[in-house]
Amino acid sequence: MGTSGSYGGSGSAEWSAAHDAFDALPGVGTGPADTLDLPDGQQFLDDVVQALATALSKDDADHGTVPAGGYPLSALIATARGSGGGGGGGGAGGAAGPGRIGGGSQRQVLKGSSRGAAALAGAYALRNGDAAQLRELGLDFRVLSSLPRRTQISRILQAVLGDAGHPDEAALRRATVKHVKDVLLAVEPPTPEDSLRGLVAEWIYELGLVELQSQKASDNLTPEEAVRKQGWLRSWLQRRVRHISVPDTRRMTVKEFTATAARVTREALRILRAGRS
Repeated sequence: MGTSGSYGGSGSAEWSAAHDAFDALPGVGTGPADTLDLPDGQQFLDDVVQALATALSKDDADHGTVPAGGYPLSALIATARGSGGGGGGGGAGGAAGPGRIGGGSQRQVLKGSSRGAAALAGAYALRNGDAAQLRELGLDFRVLSSLPRRTQISRILQAVLGDAGHPDEAALRRATVKHVKDVLLAVEPPTPEDSLRGLVAEWIYELGLVELQSQKASDNLTPEEAVRKQGWLRSWLQRRVRHISVPDTRRMTVKEFTATAARVTREALRILRAGRS
C-alpha cells in the first residue's frame, strides 16, 4: 500500500493506518458529522483524525517545534520572478514560493500554516487600510485598493504563496483561499481568531486529502460516498479545533500572527492525536 515517496509520508506505516481508518469510516449515513446517524459514527471520525494527526506530526519538517519568535517573513513569502514583482506591485510575473518543491523536500505542516496566515494577515490589512502591514508582505495598499475584490484576492495569494508546484502547495492554496475570501468578500468578516482556527482545520484536511486521494479507493466506494466521507471529515476537524484558545490578535505584527498560526496548528495536532476521553 503506498505511492511514490515524492509526496513525503506516502506509504509509511502512519499513512497506511490513516488510510485504514478512512476506509473503515462508513460511506453511508445521514446528517452532518456532529450528528452522524451511525452506530459509533463519531468514534470512526475520531479514529480518522487521530491517524491523520499522527502521520502529519511525523512528516513535519520542523518535528512539531515552532522556532522561537516564529518563522522570519522572508522564509514565508514568495520571491518574485521576472519583471512584474510581487502581487499588488503592478506586475504579472510568476512567483517562486518558499514551500515544498520536488520529491526530496520535506512536508511543511507548521510552516505551511504560517504561510497561509501571512496571506490572511494581508487580507485583514487591506480590509483595515493598514498599509504598513501590507508593505511587510511586499504589497502596495494603493495599488491593491484600486483593484476589484477578486483581483485583490488573487494578488495577495500569489504574492504570499506563489505558484503551486507541488500537491502540498496546491493544498495550502485551497485551504487559504476560502478564508481570504471570507475576509474580503463578507459584509461582516470573521474575527482573525476564528479565521486562524478555520485555516488550521482546512489545512489539516487538505493536506490529509493529498495522501488519502493518492491511494486507490475501495472497490465498493462510490464517488458519492467518497464525497460524503470527505465532508464528514472536514466538518469533524472544524468541530475539534473550534475551541482552541487563540491570543488577542489586534496588536500583533504580521510575524506574530503567522507564529500564532503555527502554534495553533501544533496544538490542534496534539489534541487530535490524543483523541477524546
